[in-house]
Amino acid sequence: MSRRGMVGRLVGLSLAVVLSGCAAAAPDLELLHQSTVLVEHAKGHGTGTIVGPNAVLTAYHVVQESPLAITFFAGPAANGRVVWQNAILDLALVEVEVPSGYPVPQWSCADLHPGQHLVSIGHPTQSRWVAVGGYLPESEAFGDIGLVSLGFPIGLGTSGGPVFDRDGRVVGVALAILAERSSASALYDRYQDTGIGLMLPATAFCNAIVPG
Repeated sequence: MSRRGMVGRLVGLSLAVVLSGCAAAAPDLELLHQSTVLVEHAKGHGTGTIVGPNAVLTAYHVVQESPLAITFFAGPAANGRVVWQNAILDLALVEVEVPSGYPVPQWSCADLHPGQHLVSIGHPTQSRWVAVGGYLPESEAFGDIGLVSLGFPIGLGTSGGPVFDRDGRVVGVALAILAERSSASALYDRYQDTGIGLMLPATAFCNAIVPG
């Protein structure tokens, strides 16, 4: 990349290509939606993934305010509370009673590879349960914790949301978007939001969080 990049939190709306434009062998969207939740508080919202009968995984920066309301796809909302958090990884676990019938997705802790088809589910601004997808580019990790470029746009409100592979397994968590400075000497507050999503691969936290 000729221009030096930097990472910005999900601080802007980007128009995204909806998954229907990415064709064949797509996983069952209904199941992906059912596995994904809306995480809200008085000052904003984000996205989360059901990881157990009483637990949702989301981004740490999404749950900085309370109380938290967790809304399930085409279903009810319930109160949640943070029971674990890691500011370095930008992850948090929220305790919430998951209604019967909502699936806990499988996780893939294997290494990702360029060209792999991925799908992100999230809640960009006023939209809900939006699926976008594309193919993982061949790119290096960003930052100390190893964020990886998704290669497709996501928007404000997708933070903490799941990234699925073509088999419907969660391979990472969307945490940020890529922003670029116009030059190496430009100040960090002078950057342009590219909209391209960055995720934390499941390999970074599988041993600590993923059940089983």
